[in-house]
Amino acid sequence: MKFGLMTQIQMPRPWTERTERDGFHNCITQAVAAEAAGFDHFWITEQHFFIEIGHCSCPEMVLAAIAQRTSRIRLGFSVVLLPLHNPFNVAERVGTLDVLSDGRAEFGIGRGTSRYVVEGLGGDTEKGRGQSKESIEAVLRMMENEVFPGFQGEHYDLPSRHVVPRVLQRPHPPVWVAASTLETWSRAGHQGFGCIGVTRNTPAETAASIAAYREAIRAPDPAQRVARVVNEQTGVFAIGAVHQDDRIGRDRACAAARWYYGDNDAELNKVRFQTDGGVGRINDKIGRRSNDELIEDAMAIGGNPDTVCRQVERWASVGIDQMIFFLQAGHATHDEVLRSIDLIGEKVIPRFAK
Repeated sequence: MKFGLMTQIQMPRPWTERTERDGFHNCITQAVAAEAAGFDHFWITEQHFFIEIGHCSCPEMVLAAIAQRTSRIRLGFSVVLLPLHNPFNVAERVGTLDVLSDGRAEFGIGRGTSRYVVEGLGGDTEKGRGQSKESIEAVLRMMENEVFPGFQGEHYDLPSRHVVPRVLQRPHPPVWVAASTLETWSRAGHQGFGCIGVTRNTPAETAASIAAYREAIRAPDPAQRVARVVNEQTGVFAIGAVHQDDRIGRDRACAAARWYYGDNDAELNKVRFQTDGGVGRINDKIGRRSNDELIEDAMAIGGNPDTVCRQVERWASVGIDQMIFFLQAGHATHDEVLRSIDLIGEKVIPRFAK
């Protein structure tokens, strides 16, 4: 089992003049602490327009800053919203991070499903899946060839060019897909990509999709294979908190999870989960469970280290390779996040070292 830390730099109101400054600097400090604690990956999402909910619109800049303060931890885009960027720019951004980090970039990809974001940046959600498919094919060609031979499809007509800087990880860094729905797991396997799910589905609900992923990646449909180097890895990200006092850890994790999944008064909350059936649907799944039920169902990861270890074991038992903690969620303070990181490093990670 590997361990990751994920953030989207949330900033619930009320704000001060230093809120954004402190939020970004705290993010870097948390990544450095995660490396020292033994975490394997640091993941950051690409967010646009969602005040309070996610302020990281330029993840490559944050990851580049972290790259200069760390030496081992893998640095992941989770994810690059492919249809919202020219494929040349995507290859350049990932290549630059890979060079600056000495080959530690992880390349997560997605299409973007929020109309508020996609249309705000001039995109079309109806074309997103087709654009993403063409974009990743073109980007991987750019990475593996000294001279990109060009690409022509329905959505992109790209000329032959030198694309620099080239990635250090040849032919390309590990590619991951974000599985916002259970159906995505099998598709990611056929493409040869790693897959990261979410714990708003329980281990039992996710198990069949993980099994389908393993089957697809090991016996793929050649027509669907995209990766030049297969990345057979699975992960889930979970809102969480760890504390020596089990009750405090449980309640903090569940409060953060409820805020993250829609139980908040953020101005843009009403448009955030449009493609998942609306905020109400997600709130219902989280909201109808008590705090202890959320913990027992491993949908929020929290409590003392013993409780957290049992939750991680549940996810490991259904085939998950990486547990990704989302600690900077809702009203969690910077100090609380750092203490959770320390406890995971001291009491959780060592139990799974072998």
